[in-house]
Amino acid sequence: MKPHGNPITDGTILIHAVFSTRKQLPLITPQIEPLLYDRISKILFDECYSPALMIGGGPEHVHILYVSARDRSVDFIINRVKNNTAVFIKKWLPDFDWQESYAAVTVSRSSDEIEKDYIRRQKEVHESLTYKDEFRNFLDENGIAYDEEGLWD
Repeated sequence: MKPHGNPITDGTILIHAVFSTRKQLPLITPQIEPLLYDRISKILFDECYSPALMIGGGPEHVHILYVSARDRSVDFIINRVKNNTAVFIKKWLPDFDWQESYAAVTVSRSSDEIEKDYIRRQKEVHESLTYKDEFRNFLDENGIAYDEEGLWD
């Protein structure tokens, strides 16, 4: 009998994480986007034991909904994704980097379809809302305090 179980199948905590490119530069092109999302999904599954449920975003940011492995912290997972995808994207964009900070919240299983739909509709959402406004709304709606000056590193 395994003392810790299987971190992939035993995970029940859903995390919605959001982060952007450094200085919110619109570097995630339509050509890079599918490669980036595929790489994020592989890193989450293969290295973090945390399968992605939905990945989306815009030219300057990414939303990820994933099932968190119970033996990995959110900080470990997000930093692994950001570090490894930055190395990957630098093959095409040598100056690419992610912003240092990120936001992440837990999501109830009863709300996961709502979150998936929101992430799936990112292009539509950003027809009328900037990334910065969306990020502030995300923080406010989830009761996350922030300092506007340090938010856009």
